[in-house]
Amino acid sequence: MKTTAFQRSCILIALANAICMGVGQAYAQQIEETLVRFYDRKSEGWFWYAPEPEDEEEEPPKPPPKPQAAPTQSPPAKPASVPPAVEKGPAPFSAAWVRENLPKYKDAAWDNPTVENVRAFMYLQRFAIDRSEQFSNATEMAVLGDPYLDEISRRPAATFASQKLDVEAGKEKSALIDSIAQRAGIFFFFKDDEYSNLQASIVKMLEAQGFTIVPISVTGRPLKDNIFPNFKTDSGHAKTLNIVNFPATFLVSPSGKFEPIGQGALSLPEMKHRIIIAAKRNGWVSEEEYKKTKPIYTTDNNIAEKLDPSIFGKDLETIQQKTNGKSNFVEPSKLMEYIRTRLNTK
Repeated sequence: MKTTAFQRSCILIALANAICMGVGQAYAQQIEETLVRFYDRKSEGWFWYAPEPEDEEEEPPKPPPKPQAAPTQSPPAKPASVPPAVEKGPAPFSAAWVRENLPKYKDAAWDNPTVENVRAFMYLQRFAIDRSEQFSNATEMAVLGDPYLDEISRRPAATFASQKLDVEAGKEKSALIDSIAQRAGIFFFFKDDEYSNLQASIVKMLEAQGFTIVPISVTGRPLKDNIFPNFKTDSGHAKTLNIVNFPATFLVSPSGKFEPIGQGALSLPEMKHRIIIAAKRNGWVSEEEYKKTKPIYTTDNNIAEKLDPSIFGKDLETIQQKTNGKSNFVEPSKLMEYIRTRLNTK
């Protein structure tokens, strides 16, 4: 497009003015481009009627974006509450179930004695009685002929046999008493009362069996019947031995060790038995000597000795962990297999 002389004049004037006003070259070039575009738009009508373009207003600078707050984290959702597991009770008609519920049925029948309530209790009671009878019958079959379970293997039920065992045990006991009499003496503490006088006659029998008796009066006075005229007066031994009841009898070793037999009146058989126990407790008699005084066939079938937990307990724990590690219950078949192995039985 060609420009007229008038248009060029206008452009030159605008440039001169821009230079005179000190506007930079860049700004002058912008004005020239603006005017050229303005006057070239003749198709829009006469140029002096068209409004000149207004300077575009610069948009105010946008304020810097506000810092966004860190998103708040909502608290973690609580896990859905799981209802507590209902504890499963014992199986119906098991021993635990009957033990737990039989009293309840009885109470229900007592509180409300209808025919149905009473009948329910009586049926359950009848069940318990019949089950007990079944248990008793099975017990007889389990015990019969088993040397470790059958009591007649230890002490016979027949009178003639049990009496013979009693006589033999009595002889062994008397022999052991004679042996202890050679190794220990008896201190007899008494008062001048009727009970001490009666006990003195029993103690005198032990003197006839070989025991050395040392009678000691805690009151300083003799016995009523003067059974032990050569008594000694207590000089503090009763207090040292913590004697609170009289008469009192002690087994004494040659080294001066005291073992109490009893504080109070004792019969002769009871006194002999206690003397043997006191001697065994101190190791004055052997285990074998002590067993012979028992009125039984043998003590070789003592299960507690043959299944000593300190020796075989670990083996049983291993079996228990293999079969049922969650409890200390060993299945009956596994337990019997273990016991038979240890006892060498079929």
